[in-house]
Amino acid sequence: MSEVNTDWKEIWKQAPLQGTALAMWRLPNQSQQVLLQDTGGGIRTEADQLEQLGPGFLVGPFVGQPYFLRASALFVKSTANPVINRTAAVLIPEDVTLKNQFKEQVSQSIEQIKTGQFQKVVLSRIDVQTLEPDFDLCDAFERLCGSYPSAFVSAIYLPDLQNIWLCATPETLVSQDSDGIFRTISLAGTQSGLDSNGHVLAPSEARWSQKEIEEQAYVSRYIIDCFKKIRLREYIENGPKTVLAGNLMHLKTEYLVSTRELTYPHLITQMLGLLHPTSAVCGTPKEAALDWILQTEKHDRSLYSGYLGPINLDSETHLFVNLRTVQISHGKATYFAGCGITEDSDPEKEWQETQMKCQTLQRVINASL
Repeated sequence: MSEVNTDWKEIWKQAPLQGTALAMWRLPNQSQQVLLQDTGGGIRTEADQLEQLGPGFLVGPFVGQPYFLRASALFVKSTANPVINRTAAVLIPEDVTLKNQFKEQVSQSIEQIKTGQFQKVVLSRIDVQTLEPDFDLCDAFERLCGSYPSAFVSAIYLPDLQNIWLCATPETLVSQDSDGIFRTISLAGTQSGLDSNGHVLAPSEARWSQKEIEEQAYVSRYIIDCFKKIRLREYIENGPKTVLAGNLMHLKTEYLVSTRELTYPHLITQMLGLLHPTSAVCGTPKEAALDWILQTEKHDRSLYSGYLGPINLDSETHLFVNLRTVQISHGKATYFAGCGITEDSDPEKEWQETQMKCQTLQRVINASL
């Protein structure tokens, strides 16, 4: 990659006219921003051998084959240390019809759990807002980088989908660095990271309910079960601990494996296949939860709760769960948010959790809010 004085806004403007696929991103806790062009428009592929795909960017939907964007051209620029902006969440009027519909879906899910159909399920919903007339993607991307320095911030355009997806996700799905260190995390449980006056809370001030602790434990157990399936017993487990992602707090546990010491050259490919979709975005057991999601949700998740990130660049791969995401098309912004439902869930609280998640992006995307 080389640092080139290129007009990134013009590249985004021309992409739909040229059939070019684009991916722009900034890795967590870094200042470097990267823009990738695939002049071929991207291809549908399989994720069974990531190492064979070459340098590029991978985008997987919630269900279905991923898209691979080949690195026809790469541009990079460094920005100053971002200014963290954690203003209080915006107050957008509730859609009563949407709220009642979602609460009913949660109630039905709880009944399914009580009858033993599954232990946990993650339901999602959408919130459609009109964009400001002067909305600019690159400016919104910069604001997200400033507001969420510890998140993976990205924007993608795929000619097949004819829309743009913008996200600031706190959740690593799988990654492997140039030293062969594999990482994955379990991230679940959500509460506000701000007090009643809009001030940032310290992680030590978080108070987690039994429901939230159990929700995160499901994800951790799922990862360990995946390790067992490939007979991997030597790993480092750090957590759970409270982490701040924007205005929200979560419970996080990190798992690390040295692929070189244990001779697991294809671990990242194996774990991607086993993990996705994780219980953090689907449920437990996976098959039963997935069937219920497809039966219950009234919208197409598309890329939401899928995965995305750069692969095979500088001998590193970083794939993240596509959360805190918004689909942009024809002057409309479609925000996606989900919540983990267990037997102890309360429909009103689950609605409020999705409200918080939507608003973490809404206040940044539309700067005037």
